[in-house]
Amino acid sequence: MQTEMAEYLGEIALGHDSKTYVAERASPALIKMVHSGNTMTRTAAFKALAQISSYHPNAKILAKSGIIQIMVEEMLTRRINGEPINSKGEAAAILANIFEAGSDLENLQVNYHGLASDYVLYNIIDMIKHSTPVELNINLIRVLLCLTKSPKSMGTIVSMVKEIEASNTLVELLNNPHEELGIVAIKLLIALIPYMGHSIAERLCKTAGQPENLILGQNETGRITQKQAVSATFLAKLPHQSLTLNLALLSKNTVPAILQQINQIQRTGIRTSRYAIPYLEGLVGILVRFTTTLYEPRILFLARNYNFTSVLTEMLMKTSSDEVQRLAAVGLENLSLESISLSKPPVIKKTKFLKLFYPPKFLFSGSSKKRKLPVCPVHRGACSSQNTFCLVDAKAVERLLACLDHENVEVVEAALSAICTLLDDKVDVVKSVGMLCEVNATQHVLNVVKEHKGEGLRQKSFWLIDRFLLKGGKRPASDISQDRLLPTTLVSAFHHGDIDTRQMAEKILRHLNKMPDFPTSHYTM
Repeated sequence: MQTEMAEYLGEIALGHDSKTYVAERASPALIKMVHSGNTMTRTAAFKALAQISSYHPNAKILAKSGIIQIMVEEMLTRRINGEPINSKGEAAAILANIFEAGSDLENLQVNYHGLASDYVLYNIIDMIKHSTPVELNINLIRVLLCLTKSPKSMGTIVSMVKEIEASNTLVELLNNPHEELGIVAIKLLIALIPYMGHSIAERLCKTAGQPENLILGQNETGRITQKQAVSATFLAKLPHQSLTLNLALLSKNTVPAILQQINQIQRTGIRTSRYAIPYLEGLVGILVRFTTTLYEPRILFLARNYNFTSVLTEMLMKTSSDEVQRLAAVGLENLSLESISLSKPPVIKKTKFLKLFYPPKFLFSGSSKKRKLPVCPVHRGACSSQNTFCLVDAKAVERLLACLDHENVEVVEAALSAICTLLDDKVDVVKSVGMLCEVNATQHVLNVVKEHKGEGLRQKSFWLIDRFLLKGGKRPASDISQDRLLPTTLVSAFHHGDIDTRQMAEKILRHLNKMPDFPTSHYTM
């Protein structure tokens, strides 16, 4: 009778209230049936507990009933030869359901071992490495994903993954045709990137069909799937400076597909799929990774051929995603840093025909103004958005300044960093400041100082203000000196900022002749 009732509970569609009621009344008996029942009884109990645990509010009720201890034993130690049910997989699924509800995992004890202990985690990771059932691997990885949210558990997981080289197994799972297994494997790899990103990237490039399958994989539905979104995110988050991965993506001709999919999302909008925004962010992140390795001639050619500067400039405004805007600004900063070396003085070639028939003193006797080629006022050379990644030619400056009014601090900081490249010591700073003043950059930067107090933003803003004062002449100096709130902000930064911020604040205050007299005993630098 117990078995039949358990079977019934596992089969009927329970409402949320019913699941809570069943969890409170039946979970102790169901757990006992799993622990001591025969095969038929255990199968029915597992099925009922799987349904009950799928409702997250039941997690605390089940944990108090002692289910975690029993399920870990089932998953790691218990062996029943000849049993037709996959008790390990069932137990892992129930644990994953409970953990995904946000239970306090670190303090749970299992056979005198904490759930985050070397013993438990080693066994789970070892099972993933040597297990073949798809459902078991899915649920084991789900359990690990929950544990990665704890810093203590994360450190142990990273150590164990490195010790038994389980990252190789996780990368190989990307080629598994089972979509859910691929998704959870990618999610776990993303969590591991900050600790072993370069080794994951290297292994990915040695795996058959990778990394191109993460981008070029077929999608028969035409809708953006979760697998596409997490795949793009994975490639975007791997270390951007990995030249091996960047060249692998280039050689497999993934960039045309990436740009086509970006354009498709921008045309159709983000409402076509719940995964459209993370997918778009991942695709843009992949483009930006190329901008970190422009020293490689093939990647430099790629960025020029597809006019990355114009593509990223368009993304600054044509998006509803803060992360896309931030990434676009980061990419433009990386590209702009190369403009200084790529921009060369225009070369006027003398034709051989003229040399044959006219002495040198008669050559170019016409007006010198007609012979001059356009020269970028900032980079002092022949510039273009496509060939030298010039932000001025790309009309990106106004869009970057517009981003300074953004509510998202990360977008503002990325835009500021991109603008700072136009005031580098190697460019014509005087002309660059003049150009920036024409588009009201001074006021934009002063607004950033008023709105944001983060050290990173303060340092960049103060640095720009200092450049405006030193190289900009009367107009920016007047705008800055007339700002009533700036001196107060500078004094506060001088008192409370870190050493770099304090030094920059002092420099501006002295330039404005507004440095207050501090008692000697309180003045420390």
